[in-house]
Amino acid sequence: MTSHHRREATSDSETEPSRRLFMKAAAAGVPIAFAGCLGGDDDDGNGTDNGNGVGDETEVDTDDSDATYGGEVLWGGSVPVQSLDPHFESAAASARVLENITQGLTRVNWEYELEGLLAESWETSEDNSELTFNIREGVQFHDGTELTAEDVYASFNRIEEQQGLAADYMALVDSMEAVDDHTFEMVLSEPFAPMLSRMATSHMHIIPAHQADENEVDEPIGTGPFEFESMELDSEFVMVGFDDYWDDDLPYLDKVTKSEISDDDNRLNTFNAGELDFINGVPPRHAEDLEDDPDIDFIRRFPQSLTYLGLNCNEEPFDDIDARLALDYAIDKQEVMEAALYGQGQVATSPAAPDSEWEHPDLEPRPQDYDLAQEHLEAAGYPDGFEVTFQIPEQYNDQVTAAQVIESQAAQVGIDLNIQLITWSNWLSDVYTDRDFEATTSSYLALWFPDAGFHRPFHSDGAFFFTGWEDEEYNDLVDEARQYYEMEDRAPLYHDAAEILQERRSGHILLYWMPTLMARTHEFQGEVMSPDGSTFRFENTWME
Repeated sequence: MTSHHRREATSDSETEPSRRLFMKAAAAGVPIAFAGCLGGDDDDGNGTDNGNGVGDETEVDTDDSDATYGGEVLWGGSVPVQSLDPHFESAAASARVLENITQGLTRVNWEYELEGLLAESWETSEDNSELTFNIREGVQFHDGTELTAEDVYASFNRIEEQQGLAADYMALVDSMEAVDDHTFEMVLSEPFAPMLSRMATSHMHIIPAHQADENEVDEPIGTGPFEFESMELDSEFVMVGFDDYWDDDLPYLDKVTKSEISDDDNRLNTFNAGELDFINGVPPRHAEDLEDDPDIDFIRRFPQSLTYLGLNCNEEPFDDIDARLALDYAIDKQEVMEAALYGQGQVATSPAAPDSEWEHPDLEPRPQDYDLAQEHLEAAGYPDGFEVTFQIPEQYNDQVTAAQVIESQAAQVGIDLNIQLITWSNWLSDVYTDRDFEATTSSYLALWFPDAGFHRPFHSDGAFFFTGWEDEEYNDLVDEARQYYEMEDRAPLYHDAAEILQERRSGHILLYWMPTLMARTHEFQGEVMSPDGSTFRFENTWME
Protein backbone atom coordinates (compact mmCIF):
# COMPACT_ATOMS: atom_id res chain seq x y z
CA MET A 1 0.00 0.00 0.00
CA THR A 2 1.39 3.37 -1.04
CA SER A 3 0.13 6.50 0.63
CA HIS A 4 0.96 10.15 0.82
CA HIS A 5 -0.14 12.83 3.26
CA ARG A 6 0.31 16.54 2.94
CA ARG A 7 1.90 18.22 5.92
CA GLU A 8 -0.47 21.15 5.97
CA ALA A 9 -3.49 22.44 4.15
CA THR A 10 -2.93 24.77 1.20
CA SER A 11 -4.19 28.30 0.93
CA ASP A 12 -6.37 29.45 -1.94
CA SER A 13 -3.51 31.25 -3.57
CA GLU A 14 -1.52 28.04 -3.70
CA THR A 15 -4.18 26.45 -5.81
CA GLU A 16 -3.42 28.67 -8.76
CA PRO A 17 -1.38 27.35 -11.66
CA SER A 18 2.15 28.64 -11.64
CA ARG A 19 2.28 31.97 -13.48
CA ARG A 20 5.97 31.36 -14.00
CA LEU A 21 5.21 28.01 -15.57
CA PHE A 22 2.57 29.56 -17.80
CA MET A 23 4.90 32.28 -19.01
CA LYS A 24 7.68 29.78 -19.66
CA ALA A 25 5.41 27.57 -21.68
CA ALA A 26 3.67 30.38 -23.53
CA ALA A 27 6.90 32.08 -24.43
CA ALA A 28 7.96 28.82 -26.03
CA GLY A 29 4.86 28.86 -28.19
CA VAL A 30 3.07 26.36 -26.01
CA PRO A 31 -0.69 26.67 -25.59
CA ILE A 32 -2.00 26.54 -22.08
CA ALA A 33 -5.03 28.74 -22.15
CA PHE A 34 -4.54 31.46 -24.69
CA ALA A 35 -5.47 30.20 -28.10
CA GLY A 36 -2.88 32.62 -29.37
CA CYS A 37 -0.45 29.93 -28.28
CA LEU A 38 -2.20 27.27 -30.23
CA GLY A 39 0.20 27.69 -33.04
CA GLY A 40 -1.86 26.89 -36.02
CA ASP A 41 -5.34 25.48 -36.05
CA ASP A 42 -6.86 28.83 -35.62
CA ASP A 43 -6.42 30.31 -38.99
CA ASP A 44 -6.52 33.31 -41.15
CA GLY A 45 -9.53 34.66 -42.87
CA ASN A 46 -11.32 37.67 -44.13
CA GLY A 47 -14.68 37.69 -45.69
CA THR A 48 -18.35 37.24 -45.13
CA ASP A 49 -20.88 34.52 -44.68
CA ASN A 50 -23.47 33.52 -42.14
CA GLY A 51 -22.51 30.59 -39.97
CA ASN A 52 -24.23 30.36 -36.67
CA GLY A 53 -21.90 27.88 -35.12
CA VAL A 54 -23.19 24.82 -33.44
CA GLY A 55 -26.42 24.90 -35.36
CA ASP A 56 -24.42 24.58 -38.58
CA GLU A 57 -22.00 22.06 -37.18
CA THR A 58 -21.37 18.98 -39.26
CA GLU A 59 -23.47 16.21 -37.79
CA VAL A 60 -21.61 13.98 -35.38
CA ASP A 61 -21.82 10.32 -36.39
CA THR A 62 -20.65 7.88 -33.74
CA ASP A 63 -22.19 4.80 -35.42
CA ASP A 64 -19.37 2.33 -36.06
CA SER A 65 -21.53 -0.64 -37.05
CA ASP A 66 -19.96 -0.63 -40.52
CA ALA A 67 -16.41 -0.38 -39.25
CA THR A 68 -13.72 -2.55 -40.78
CA TYR A 69 -10.35 -3.52 -39.36
CA GLY A 70 -6.93 -2.75 -40.73
CA GLY A 71 -5.44 0.01 -42.80
CA GLU A 72 -3.52 3.19 -42.28
CA VAL A 73 -4.62 6.82 -42.13
CA LEU A 74 -2.37 9.45 -43.65
CA TRP A 75 -3.01 12.64 -41.67
CA GLY A 76 -1.78 16.09 -42.60
CA GLY A 77 -1.43 18.06 -39.38
CA SER A 78 -1.30 21.83 -39.01
CA VAL A 79 0.98 21.98 -35.96
CA PRO A 80 3.97 19.64 -35.42
CA VAL A 81 4.21 17.43 -32.36
CA GLN A 82 7.09 18.77 -30.30
CA SER A 83 7.32 16.53 -27.24
CA LEU A 84 5.36 13.72 -25.63
CA ASP A 85 5.50 14.01 -21.86
CA PRO A 86 1.80 14.04 -20.93
CA HIS A 87 2.36 15.75 -17.60
CA PHE A 88 4.40 18.63 -19.00
CA GLU A 89 3.51 18.97 -22.67
CA SER A 90 0.64 21.42 -23.13
CA ALA A 91 0.72 21.96 -26.89
CA ALA A 92 -2.60 21.13 -28.50
CA ALA A 93 -0.80 19.25 -31.26
CA SER A 94 0.79 16.93 -28.70
CA ALA A 95 -2.47 16.42 -26.81
CA ARG A 96 -4.06 15.27 -30.06
CA VAL A 97 -1.73 12.31 -30.33
CA LEU A 98 -1.34 11.66 -26.60
CA GLU A 99 -5.12 11.32 -26.35
CA ASN A 100 -4.68 8.05 -28.25
CA ILE A 101 -1.63 6.76 -26.39
CA THR A 102 -2.11 7.55 -22.71
CA GLN A 103 -5.36 7.61 -20.77
CA GLY A 104 -6.80 9.08 -17.60
CA LEU A 105 -9.15 7.83 -14.93
CA THR A 106 -12.01 9.76 -16.54
CA ARG A 107 -12.96 11.35 -19.84
CA VAL A 108 -15.77 13.46 -21.26
CA ASN A 109 -18.49 11.95 -23.46
CA TRP A 110 -20.72 13.49 -26.13
CA GLU A 111 -23.23 14.61 -23.50
CA TYR A 112 -20.48 16.69 -21.88
CA GLU A 113 -20.56 14.27 -18.96
CA LEU A 114 -17.67 12.55 -17.29
CA GLU A 115 -17.40 8.82 -17.76
CA GLY A 116 -14.96 6.31 -16.36
CA LEU A 117 -12.00 5.32 -18.51
CA LEU A 118 -9.23 3.68 -16.49
CA ALA A 119 -11.52 4.03 -13.49
CA GLU A 120 -14.53 1.79 -14.01
CA SER A 121 -16.34 3.85 -11.41
CA TRP A 122 -15.77 6.25 -8.54
CA GLU A 123 -17.48 7.30 -5.37
CA THR A 124 -17.44 10.57 -3.46
CA SER A 125 -17.94 11.06 0.24
CA GLU A 126 -21.01 12.89 1.50
CA ASP A 127 -19.05 16.12 1.84
CA ASN A 128 -17.40 15.61 -1.62
CA SER A 129 -13.90 15.75 -0.19
CA GLU A 130 -12.97 12.07 -0.56
CA LEU A 131 -12.75 10.31 -3.93
CA THR A 132 -12.47 6.54 -4.25
CA PHE A 133 -11.70 5.08 -7.67
CA ASN A 134 -12.23 1.49 -8.76
CA ILE A 135 -9.42 0.91 -11.23
CA ARG A 136 -10.28 -1.12 -14.31
CA GLU A 137 -8.89 -4.67 -14.18
CA GLY A 138 -7.13 -6.44 -17.03
CA VAL A 139 -5.58 -3.29 -18.48
CA GLN A 140 -2.06 -3.50 -19.89
CA PHE A 141 0.42 -0.79 -20.60
CA HIS A 142 2.11 -0.87 -23.97
CA ASP A 143 5.18 -2.49 -22.38
CA GLY A 144 3.06 -5.43 -21.16
CA THR A 145 2.91 -4.47 -17.47
CA GLU A 146 -0.49 -4.45 -15.79
CA LEU A 147 -2.16 -1.25 -14.65
CA THR A 148 -2.60 -1.01 -10.87
CA ALA A 149 -3.46 1.70 -8.38
CA GLU A 150 0.29 2.08 -7.73
CA ASP A 151 0.65 3.49 -11.25
CA VAL A 152 -2.09 6.02 -10.53
CA TYR A 153 -0.36 7.02 -7.31
CA ALA A 154 3.03 7.31 -9.01
CA SER A 155 1.64 9.39 -11.87
CA PHE A 156 -0.17 11.86 -9.61
CA ASN A 157 2.81 12.03 -7.27
CA ARG A 158 5.03 12.88 -10.25
CA ILE A 159 2.68 15.67 -11.29
CA GLU A 160 2.81 17.17 -7.81
CA GLU A 161 6.51 16.72 -7.01
CA GLN A 162 7.83 17.74 -10.43
CA GLN A 163 5.33 20.60 -10.78
CA GLY A 164 3.54 19.28 -13.83
CA LEU A 165 0.91 21.33 -15.60
CA ALA A 166 -1.81 20.00 -13.27
CA ALA A 167 0.21 20.66 -10.12
CA ASP A 168 -2.18 23.44 -9.15
CA TYR A 169 -4.95 20.89 -8.87
CA MET A 170 -2.75 18.50 -6.90
CA ALA A 171 -2.19 21.34 -4.43
CA LEU A 172 -5.72 20.67 -3.20
CA VAL A 173 -4.91 17.03 -2.38
CA ASP A 174 -4.39 16.40 1.31
CA SER A 175 -3.56 12.74 0.88
CA MET A 176 -3.78 9.89 -1.60
CA GLU A 177 -3.36 6.17 -1.27
CA ALA A 178 -3.17 3.03 -3.39
CA VAL A 179 -5.36 0.94 -1.09
CA ASP A 180 -4.95 -2.23 -3.13
CA ASP A 181 -4.20 -3.10 -6.74
CA HIS A 182 -7.49 -1.74 -8.00
CA THR A 183 -8.58 0.84 -5.43
CA PHE A 184 -7.20 4.36 -5.30
CA GLU A 185 -8.26 7.00 -2.79
CA MET A 186 -7.75 10.75 -2.83
CA VAL A 187 -8.64 13.15 -0.01
CA LEU A 188 -9.07 16.81 -0.90
CA SER A 189 -8.53 19.73 1.44
CA GLU A 190 -11.96 20.96 0.34
CA PRO A 191 -14.62 19.83 -2.16
CA PHE A 192 -13.26 20.59 -5.62
CA ALA A 193 -15.40 19.36 -8.51
CA PRO A 194 -12.99 20.43 -11.31
CA MET A 195 -10.53 17.75 -10.16
CA LEU A 196 -12.48 14.98 -11.93
CA SER A 197 -12.62 17.03 -15.12
CA ARG A 198 -8.89 17.76 -14.98
CA MET A 199 -8.24 14.02 -14.71
CA ALA A 200 -9.77 13.71 -18.17
CA THR A 201 -6.94 15.76 -19.71
CA SER A 202 -3.58 14.38 -20.75
CA HIS A 203 -1.93 16.42 -18.00
CA MET A 204 -3.26 13.86 -15.49
CA HIS A 205 -2.95 10.74 -17.63
CA ILE A 206 -1.57 7.56 -16.09
CA ILE A 207 1.85 6.17 -17.01
CA PRO A 208 3.52 3.11 -15.43
CA ALA A 209 5.18 3.68 -12.08
CA HIS A 210 8.62 2.88 -13.45
CA GLN A 211 8.26 5.61 -16.08
CA ALA A 212 6.84 8.04 -13.53
CA ASP A 213 10.26 7.98 -11.88
CA GLU A 214 11.78 9.63 -14.94
CA ASN A 215 12.27 13.38 -15.14
CA GLU A 216 11.40 13.41 -18.83
CA VAL A 217 9.24 11.10 -20.89
CA ASP A 218 10.24 11.01 -24.54
CA GLU A 219 8.37 7.84 -25.51
CA PRO A 220 5.18 7.58 -23.46
CA ILE A 221 4.02 4.16 -22.33
CA GLY A 222 0.28 4.30 -22.00
CA THR A 223 -2.79 2.09 -21.96
CA GLY A 224 -4.43 3.68 -25.00
CA PRO A 225 -5.62 2.07 -28.27
CA PHE A 226 -2.46 3.21 -30.06
CA GLU A 227 1.18 3.00 -29.05
CA PHE A 228 3.96 5.33 -29.97
CA GLU A 229 6.17 4.13 -32.81
CA SER A 230 8.34 7.00 -34.06
CA MET A 231 8.69 10.75 -34.40
CA GLU A 232 10.82 12.95 -36.61
CA LEU A 233 10.67 16.46 -35.24
CA ASP A 234 8.73 18.88 -37.49
CA SER A 235 8.37 16.12 -40.07
CA GLU A 236 6.42 13.01 -39.07
CA PHE A 237 4.72 11.24 -36.18
CA VAL A 238 3.62 7.59 -36.25
CA MET A 239 1.48 5.55 -33.86
CA VAL A 240 0.27 1.96 -34.35
CA GLY A 241 -2.69 0.01 -33.03
CA PHE A 242 -2.11 -1.73 -29.68
CA ASP A 243 -2.95 -5.44 -30.04
CA ASP A 244 -3.61 -5.94 -26.31
CA TYR A 245 -5.86 -2.91 -25.81
CA TRP A 246 -8.31 -3.50 -22.97
CA ASP A 247 -11.31 -2.93 -25.25
CA ASP A 248 -11.03 -6.02 -27.44
CA ASP A 249 -13.06 -4.41 -30.24
CA LEU A 250 -10.76 -1.41 -30.70
CA PRO A 251 -8.93 0.13 -32.43
CA TYR A 252 -9.96 -0.50 -36.01
CA LEU A 253 -6.92 1.08 -37.64
CA ASP A 254 -3.48 -0.51 -37.78
CA LYS A 255 -1.58 2.74 -38.09
CA VAL A 256 -1.87 6.53 -38.08
CA THR A 257 0.88 8.51 -39.77
CA LYS A 258 0.89 12.24 -39.28
CA SER A 259 2.81 14.41 -41.73
CA GLU A 260 3.67 17.78 -40.24
CA ILE A 261 2.59 20.39 -42.80
CA SER A 262 2.33 23.78 -41.12
CA ASP A 263 1.66 25.80 -44.26
CA ASP A 264 -2.10 25.94 -44.78
CA ASP A 265 -2.08 26.03 -48.56
CA ASN A 266 0.58 23.33 -48.86
CA ARG A 267 -1.39 21.06 -46.53
CA LEU A 268 -4.62 21.58 -48.46
CA ASN A 269 -2.90 21.12 -51.83
CA THR A 270 -1.30 17.90 -50.64
CA PHE A 271 -4.72 16.65 -49.55
CA ASN A 272 -6.32 17.66 -52.85
CA ALA A 273 -3.55 15.80 -54.68
CA GLY A 274 -4.69 12.58 -52.99
CA GLU A 275 -1.59 12.17 -50.83
CA LEU A 276 -3.49 12.43 -47.54
CA ASP A 277 -6.67 10.93 -46.13
CA PHE A 278 -7.36 13.61 -43.53
CA ILE A 279 -6.29 17.16 -42.66
CA ASN A 280 -7.11 19.50 -39.81
CA GLY A 281 -6.68 23.26 -39.70
CA VAL A 282 -8.59 23.96 -42.90
CA PRO A 283 -8.34 27.72 -43.60
CA PRO A 284 -11.81 29.28 -43.17
CA ARG A 285 -11.54 30.98 -46.54
CA HIS A 286 -11.59 27.54 -48.21
CA ALA A 287 -14.41 26.10 -46.10
CA GLU A 288 -17.25 26.95 -48.45
CA ASP A 289 -15.54 25.39 -51.48
CA LEU A 290 -14.78 22.21 -49.55
CA GLU A 291 -18.34 21.98 -48.27
CA ASP A 292 -19.61 21.99 -51.84
CA ASP A 293 -17.13 19.37 -53.09
CA PRO A 294 -18.91 15.98 -53.33
CA ASP A 295 -15.59 14.15 -53.24
CA ILE A 296 -14.66 15.55 -49.82
CA ASP A 297 -16.08 15.10 -46.34
CA PHE A 298 -15.82 18.54 -44.75
CA ILE A 299 -16.17 18.59 -40.93
CA ARG A 300 -16.81 21.50 -38.59
CA ARG A 301 -16.65 20.98 -34.83
CA PHE A 302 -17.20 23.41 -31.94
CA PRO A 303 -15.71 24.65 -29.74
CA GLN A 304 -12.04 25.30 -30.31
CA SER A 305 -11.29 28.72 -28.90
CA LEU A 306 -13.07 31.80 -27.60
CA THR A 307 -11.89 35.18 -28.92
CA TYR A 308 -12.53 38.30 -26.88
CA LEU A 309 -11.84 42.03 -26.72
CA GLY A 310 -9.95 42.76 -23.48
CA LEU A 311 -10.18 46.11 -21.67
CA ASN A 312 -7.90 47.38 -18.92
CA CYS A 313 -10.28 48.14 -16.06
CA ASN A 314 -7.51 49.64 -13.93
CA GLU A 315 -6.91 52.57 -16.27
CA GLU A 316 -9.00 55.34 -17.83
CA PRO A 317 -11.30 55.26 -19.67
CA PHE A 318 -12.22 51.60 -19.12
CA ASP A 319 -12.13 51.84 -15.34
CA ASP A 320 -15.60 53.30 -15.87
CA ILE A 321 -18.36 50.79 -16.64
CA ASP A 322 -20.12 53.30 -18.87
CA ALA A 323 -17.05 53.60 -21.09
CA ARG A 324 -16.95 49.81 -21.40
CA LEU A 325 -20.66 49.68 -22.17
CA ALA A 326 -20.31 52.41 -24.80
CA LEU A 327 -17.76 50.31 -26.67
CA ASP A 328 -19.84 47.16 -26.21
CA TYR A 329 -22.90 48.83 -27.71
CA ALA A 330 -20.84 50.09 -30.64
CA ILE A 331 -19.91 46.56 -31.79
CA ASP A 332 -21.89 44.26 -34.07
CA LYS A 333 -20.44 40.89 -32.98
CA GLN A 334 -22.06 38.96 -35.81
CA GLU A 335 -20.43 41.22 -38.38
CA VAL A 336 -17.09 40.86 -36.60
CA MET A 337 -17.33 37.06 -36.61
CA GLU A 338 -18.38 36.88 -40.23
CA ALA A 339 -15.46 39.02 -41.33
CA ALA A 340 -12.88 37.29 -39.18
CA LEU A 341 -13.89 33.67 -39.83
CA TYR A 342 -15.72 33.77 -43.14
CA GLY A 343 -18.82 32.99 -41.13
CA GLN A 344 -17.37 29.72 -39.82
CA GLY A 345 -17.67 30.75 -36.17
CA GLN A 346 -20.35 31.46 -33.62
CA VAL A 347 -20.95 34.68 -31.70
CA ALA A 348 -20.13 34.12 -28.02
CA THR A 349 -22.35 35.06 -25.11
CA SER A 350 -20.55 33.44 -22.18
CA PRO A 351 -17.39 31.48 -21.37
CA ALA A 352 -19.44 28.26 -21.22
CA ALA A 353 -18.89 25.77 -24.01
CA PRO A 354 -21.69 26.04 -26.60
CA ASP A 355 -24.48 23.50 -26.10
CA SER A 356 -23.20 22.51 -22.68
CA GLU A 357 -25.41 22.36 -19.59
CA TRP A 358 -23.61 25.30 -18.06
CA GLU A 359 -24.24 27.61 -21.02
CA HIS A 360 -26.90 30.19 -20.10
CA PRO A 361 -29.98 29.18 -22.10
CA ASP A 362 -31.34 32.72 -22.58
CA LEU A 363 -28.34 35.03 -22.65
CA GLU A 364 -27.91 36.99 -25.88
CA PRO A 365 -25.01 39.17 -27.06
CA ARG A 366 -25.47 42.88 -26.32
CA PRO A 367 -26.84 44.30 -29.62
CA GLN A 368 -25.21 47.12 -31.53
CA ASP A 369 -26.99 50.37 -30.62
CA TYR A 370 -25.22 53.62 -31.40
CA ASP A 371 -27.79 55.70 -29.46
CA LEU A 372 -27.18 53.72 -26.27
CA ALA A 373 -23.45 53.86 -26.92
CA GLN A 374 -23.70 57.67 -27.01
CA GLU A 375 -25.70 57.72 -23.77
CA HIS A 376 -23.03 55.72 -21.99
CA LEU A 377 -20.28 57.92 -23.41
CA GLU A 378 -22.01 60.92 -21.87
CA ALA A 379 -22.50 59.09 -18.57
CA ALA A 380 -18.80 58.27 -18.54
CA GLY A 381 -17.86 61.89 -19.12
CA TYR A 382 -16.77 61.43 -22.74
CA PRO A 383 -19.64 62.95 -24.77
CA ASP A 384 -17.31 63.39 -27.76
CA GLY A 385 -15.76 59.95 -27.44
CA PHE A 386 -12.22 58.99 -26.50
CA GLU A 387 -9.03 57.63 -28.01
CA VAL A 388 -7.15 54.50 -26.86
CA THR A 389 -4.52 52.12 -28.20
CA PHE A 390 -5.72 48.74 -29.46
CA GLN A 391 -2.92 46.15 -29.30
CA ILE A 392 -3.42 43.09 -31.50
CA PRO A 393 -1.17 39.99 -31.84
CA GLU A 394 -0.12 40.30 -35.47
CA GLN A 395 0.20 36.62 -36.40
CA TYR A 396 -3.45 35.81 -35.73
CA ASN A 397 -5.12 36.99 -38.88
CA ASP A 398 -8.65 36.48 -37.64
CA GLN A 399 -7.96 38.80 -34.71
CA VAL A 400 -6.38 41.42 -36.95
CA THR A 401 -9.46 41.36 -39.19
CA ALA A 402 -11.79 41.46 -36.18
CA ALA A 403 -9.90 44.46 -34.80
CA GLN A 404 -10.25 46.34 -38.07
CA VAL A 405 -14.01 45.81 -38.11
CA ILE A 406 -14.32 46.84 -34.45
CA GLU A 407 -12.21 49.94 -35.10
CA SER A 408 -14.56 50.99 -37.89
CA GLN A 409 -17.70 50.36 -35.84
CA ALA A 410 -16.42 52.18 -32.73
CA ALA A 411 -15.44 55.21 -34.79
CA GLN A 412 -19.13 55.76 -35.54
CA VAL A 413 -19.61 56.99 -31.95
CA GLY A 414 -16.29 58.78 -31.62
CA ILE A 415 -14.30 55.98 -30.00
CA ASP A 416 -10.93 55.93 -31.74
CA LEU A 417 -9.18 52.58 -31.42
CA ASN A 418 -5.62 53.01 -32.67
CA ILE A 419 -4.58 49.53 -33.79
CA GLN A 420 -1.01 48.53 -32.94
CA LEU A 421 0.10 45.15 -34.30
CA ILE A 422 2.48 43.46 -31.86
CA THR A 423 4.25 40.12 -31.68
CA TRP A 424 2.90 37.36 -29.49
CA SER A 425 5.90 37.60 -27.18
CA ASN A 426 5.25 41.34 -26.74
CA TRP A 427 1.62 40.62 -26.06
CA LEU A 428 2.65 38.22 -23.30
CA SER A 429 5.13 40.62 -21.73
CA ASP A 430 3.39 43.98 -22.18
CA VAL A 431 -0.31 43.14 -22.10
CA TYR A 432 -0.53 39.98 -20.03
CA THR A 433 2.35 40.33 -17.59
CA ASP A 434 2.82 44.09 -17.20
CA ARG A 435 -0.84 44.91 -17.90
CA ASP A 436 0.40 47.92 -19.87
CA PHE A 437 -2.47 48.21 -22.31
CA GLU A 438 -5.84 49.88 -22.88
CA ALA A 439 -7.60 47.52 -25.28
CA THR A 440 -6.50 44.26 -26.91
CA THR A 441 -7.72 40.97 -28.35
CA SER A 442 -6.74 37.41 -27.62
CA SER A 443 -8.46 34.06 -27.23
CA TYR A 444 -8.70 31.14 -24.87
CA LEU A 445 -8.31 27.52 -25.79
CA ALA A 446 -11.73 26.03 -25.32
CA LEU A 447 -11.84 23.58 -22.47
CA TRP A 448 -15.13 21.83 -21.92
CA PHE A 449 -15.32 22.00 -18.14
CA PRO A 450 -16.68 25.30 -16.81
CA ASP A 451 -14.02 26.07 -14.24
CA ALA A 452 -11.51 26.60 -17.03
CA GLY A 453 -13.66 29.26 -18.66
CA PHE A 454 -15.18 30.98 -15.65
CA HIS A 455 -12.34 30.96 -13.11
CA ARG A 456 -9.04 31.29 -14.89
CA PRO A 457 -9.64 34.47 -16.92
CA PHE A 458 -12.41 36.18 -14.92
CA HIS A 459 -11.94 35.38 -11.23
CA SER A 460 -9.54 37.83 -9.61
CA ASP A 461 -7.51 34.84 -8.32
CA GLY A 462 -7.59 33.14 -11.70
CA ALA A 463 -4.37 32.02 -13.32
CA PHE A 464 -4.97 34.07 -16.47
CA PHE A 465 -6.66 37.10 -14.92
CA PHE A 466 -5.24 40.31 -16.35
CA THR A 467 -7.98 42.86 -17.18
CA GLY A 468 -8.35 44.13 -13.60
CA TRP A 469 -12.14 43.68 -13.50
CA GLU A 470 -13.00 42.42 -10.02
CA ASP A 471 -16.45 41.56 -8.71
CA GLU A 472 -16.91 39.96 -5.31
CA GLU A 473 -20.31 38.48 -6.10
CA TYR A 474 -18.96 36.91 -9.29
CA ASN A 475 -15.98 35.47 -7.46
CA ASP A 476 -18.21 33.99 -4.76
CA LEU A 477 -20.45 32.32 -7.34
CA VAL A 478 -17.54 30.71 -9.16
CA ASP A 479 -15.93 29.63 -5.89
CA GLU A 480 -19.19 28.09 -4.75
CA ALA A 481 -19.61 26.26 -8.07
CA ARG A 482 -16.33 24.47 -7.43
CA GLN A 483 -17.85 22.85 -4.37
CA TYR A 484 -20.60 20.92 -6.17
CA TYR A 485 -20.14 17.72 -8.14
CA GLU A 486 -23.66 17.51 -9.55
CA MET A 487 -24.37 19.58 -12.64
CA GLU A 488 -27.87 20.48 -11.50
CA ASP A 489 -26.28 22.21 -8.52
CA ARG A 490 -23.45 23.85 -10.43
CA ALA A 491 -25.07 24.99 -13.68
CA PRO A 492 -27.36 27.67 -12.15
CA LEU A 493 -24.34 29.26 -10.49
CA TYR A 494 -22.53 29.53 -13.83
CA HIS A 495 -25.67 30.96 -15.42
CA ASP A 496 -25.77 33.67 -12.73
CA ALA A 497 -22.06 34.29 -13.20
CA ALA A 498 -22.51 34.71 -16.96
CA GLU A 499 -25.23 37.31 -16.35
CA ILE A 500 -22.90 39.27 -14.08
CA LEU A 501 -20.14 39.23 -16.68
CA GLN A 502 -22.45 40.80 -19.19
CA GLU A 503 -24.56 43.11 -17.00
CA ARG A 504 -21.58 44.62 -15.19
CA ARG A 505 -19.53 44.66 -18.38
CA SER A 506 -16.45 42.78 -17.29
CA GLY A 507 -13.09 43.51 -18.89
CA HIS A 508 -13.80 40.87 -21.55
CA ILE A 509 -16.22 41.67 -24.37
CA LEU A 510 -16.77 38.19 -25.79
CA LEU A 511 -16.66 38.06 -29.59
CA TYR A 512 -16.81 34.59 -31.16
CA TRP A 513 -16.12 30.90 -30.88
CA MET A 514 -13.73 29.51 -33.47
CA PRO A 515 -14.37 25.94 -34.63
CA THR A 516 -12.00 23.20 -35.72
CA LEU A 517 -12.27 22.73 -39.49
CA MET A 518 -11.25 19.44 -41.07
CA ALA A 519 -11.46 17.64 -44.41
CA ARG A 520 -11.11 13.97 -45.29
CA THR A 521 -11.75 11.47 -48.03
CA HIS A 522 -14.91 9.44 -47.91
CA GLU A 523 -12.79 6.34 -47.27
CA PHE A 524 -11.84 7.62 -43.81
CA GLN A 525 -14.86 7.01 -41.57
CA GLY A 526 -15.84 7.42 -37.93
CA GLU A 527 -15.82 10.33 -35.51
CA VAL A 528 -12.29 11.59 -35.08
CA MET A 529 -12.86 14.70 -32.96
CA SER A 530 -13.20 14.32 -29.21
CA PRO A 531 -16.42 15.71 -27.72
CA ASP A 532 -14.72 18.76 -26.24
CA GLY A 533 -13.34 19.76 -29.61
CA SER A 534 -9.76 20.00 -28.44
CA THR A 535 -8.23 16.63 -29.35
CA PHE A 536 -8.55 13.75 -31.81
CA ARG A 537 -9.53 10.18 -30.97
CA PHE A 538 -8.72 7.67 -33.70
CA GLU A 539 -9.96 4.58 -31.83
CA ASN A 540 -13.40 4.67 -33.43
CA THR A 541 -12.26 5.53 -36.93
CA TRP A 542 -11.54 3.24 -39.84
CA MET A 543 -10.63 3.06 -43.52
CA GLU A 544 -13.12 1.59 -45.93
